[in-house]
Order: sequence, then structure tokens, then C-alpha cells
Amino acid sequence: MISRFLWKIAPLFIMAVCLLANAGHAAVGPVAQLPTVTAGVTPSPYALPILLVNDQNEWKDFGIQVNLKVYASGEEQADRVVGNEWEVGVLDPFYAIKAGNEGDIAIVGVAGNLLTQLYLLSRQGTTIPPMPQARQFLQGKEILTPGPSAENFFLSRLLGIPNLPPLTTLSTAGTEPVESFLKGKGEFALLRSPQALLAAKQGLQVWPDLRKQEAFLPVCLVASAVYADTRKTLVIRWLEGYARGTRILKKNPAKAASRLKEFYGETLKIEIPQRLLEMEIAEAFFSEKEQEEAFKHSGSEGSAVERFAHLLSDYQVRAKVLKAKKDPGEYILDKMCEQLASLRREAETQFHQTQMAIDQAEKEGMQVQRFRLHLEEARGQMEEGRGCLTVIGTLSNLMRSAEQAKVEAQRFKKFRLVELGVGGVLAAYYAGYFARRRSRAKSKV
Repeated sequence: MISRFLWKIAPLFIMAVCLLANAGHAAVGPVAQLPTVTAGVTPSPYALPILLVNDQNEWKDFGIQVNLKVYASGEEQADRVVGNEWEVGVLDPFYAIKAGNEGDIAIVGVAGNLLTQLYLLSRQGTTIPPMPQARQFLQGKEILTPGPSAENFFLSRLLGIPNLPPLTTLSTAGTEPVESFLKGKGEFALLRSPQALLAAKQGLQVWPDLRKQEAFLPVCLVASAVYADTRKTLVIRWLEGYARGTRILKKNPAKAASRLKEFYGETLKIEIPQRLLEMEIAEAFFSEKEQEEAFKHSGSEGSAVERFAHLLSDYQVRAKVLKAKKDPGEYILDKMCEQLASLRREAETQFHQTQMAIDQAEKEGMQVQRFRLHLEEARGQMEEGRGCLTVIGTLSNLMRSAEQAKVEAQRFKKFRLVELGVGGVLAAYYAGYFARRRSRAKSKV
């Protein structure tokens, strides 16, 4: 009789086991090696964000590893992208626009304004008047620039003669303007850091009004054309990492200047006073808002980056370094910058959704201290810009775990009800069973 009764209530026990089943736990596989991205740079402050993220071992937060390749010049760097030596990089605006027109690279972001790295130098005793008189004063003067170049392009714009050929006075191939100027050639020289800082250290005068010009000469964040087309996610991860590096250097400019001084010593074998480098770093980089604004379209004129690309492409065609120009929209991927901004917003939304899921799990009686700890870690990563894609994935998994905990709490409550029901049935059965046995025992007596 007992066995028949147990057979009847067996489905209740099976149901209880099913309610307690721990669903939703994904299998954990072996951790794959992170993909490696090779970044090409030249010795400049714009290599710093990559170096700083490397130094802090944070590229893993963005789901990639980064190898750094340093080239002597923007020209060499642009040439090597054709051989697939690097996939992403920071490139001189002159060579970024040239390589973009030639179909070799795509512009995916902007790092800062090269104007902050340019210096117009004169010899002792020569005074340059302030603008606008300086334009007339400099007309016809012998000004050394590497040409054709970003410096030469800027000078032609500054003097208001964009339709003239490049203004370079250097005739010897491979001659550096700083070397020629120090040897007595030319009346003035337009040089970029760090070579300009070395020249200034030797007693040459710097024209301060140059930094006051409202010129847009963007140092470009780029990816090889093939890589930008086929590995968009890795490009975005690298852009996130670069933005993180910019935050690090702005948070501690003294440490960043020390690292840049070390970098120049390793690559150029020169030593620049740290205080000068710290001053340069302070104004070299665009803010996140300025980067987004650079890619925003203004009616039919296009974005600031596109307008700049048109002007520099025209200059390159006149200088005969470019046969023909393309539409900038073919190699300027403004959607990448927009996607980076939308990732930040998505991370914030995911954070609030995860927080709500944890709160609901707590209301169901679950212990959520571990969830809240992971949530605070994710908040810290968001505030420091340490990989929105990674944070979104972490928060998504955390929200799923909190929701599963909530469901399990509800299932446990249901199981307790079933358990009480089964216990009641068993108690009633055994009470009746023993009562019947007593009754039979009494009747036999």
C-alpha cells in the first residue's frame, strides 16, 4: 500500500526537482588569446596615448593586444601601410590625406591639432609684427619648411597665397630645415616639435602669435583601408584604447611628459626639458567633444575634417604629389566616431538596466553583494574610459545573472509551496495510517 502511494506522489517530487534546476549557466570554454593590432606612429606627443595604455597593461580591457611600430617620418609610415606593416596608427595630416586619396588608408578619428606643434623661428634681433601685419611682413621672405608638407600647406594658408606652388627653399634632397636654418640658411623657419624645441634651446626666437591662429590641422587616427573595411570592431576597440590613453595623460601631464621625454630619448636620441613637453601636451589633444564636432556635418559644406581634406588635396594636386583627388567621403569614416560616442551612451544605459535587475533580485531575497561589487567595478571602468565594448559585455552578463537569480528565487518559493504540500500529504497519510493501525489493534483486543 505504501509503495503504491509513493508511486502516486512521485510526479510531485520530479516537479520539485525541475523547479530547482539551475538553468542558464553557460559552459565556460578556454580563454582565447586576444587579437593583436599593430599601430604605426612617428616620434611625437600623439604616440603617448598608446604608450601609456601599454605601460599600464590596459589594452586587455579593450579586448586586444597592441604592437607599436615607430617610423622616422610620416612619409615612411604611409609607405609601409601598403606592405601591411601596420593596421592602425596616428598619421601626419599631410600623409593621411595623400594616402586616403590613394586608397591606402581610412581616417577614423582625429587626435589633436598639429598647429600646437608648429613654431615659426627667427634669428636673434629679428622681430615679427603681430597679425595681420605679419602677413605683409613675411611676404617674399625666405622661410624654410619641409615641402611639400603640412607645415608648407599651413604657411601658404597663413600668408593667404593658397594658389601658389609650395614655398620650400630647400633644394638638397634629404636636408632637414632645422639643420639648414642652424647653418645660417633662410631668414625664418617653420618647424615642428621636437626639432623646433631643440632649435629654440639654441637661442632662436619663437613667434608667439602663430599659436593664436584659428587653423584646423588635424593629426589623424587612421586604419589601413582593408583593415577598416574587414575589422571594424578591432578598429573601434583601438580607438577606445587611444581615448583612454588621452585621459591618462590629461590626468597626470607630468608623468606623461616624463614618458614622452623617455620616448624621444629612445627613438630620436635627443633630450628635451620636461617642462616644455608638459606645456605641449597640455594643448596638443582634442577633447572628446571636439573630436565629435570635427566629424559633424554642417549643411552642404560637410564636416570640418572633410573641408580640410578638400583644401589639402587641392594643395597636393598643385604641388604634384597627388595626381587627382577623391571625394573625402570615400576615405573619411565619420560613422566610426559616431559609433564610439554611441557606445558610451549604450554603456550608460546598460549600467542602469543592470542596476535595476540587481535591485529586483535583492527584493526577491537573493544575496546580491557580489553583483554590486562587479557593478561598481564596471562603473569605475566606464568613468575611466576603459573599454565600453568590454563594459557593455560585462554588464550584460551581470544583468543576465541577476535576472537568473531572481527567477531562481521565485522558483525556490514555488518549491517551498510544493514541499509544504507534499509534506502535508505525507503527514496526513502517515497520521491516517497509524490511526488505522491503532484502531485495528484495539479491535483485535
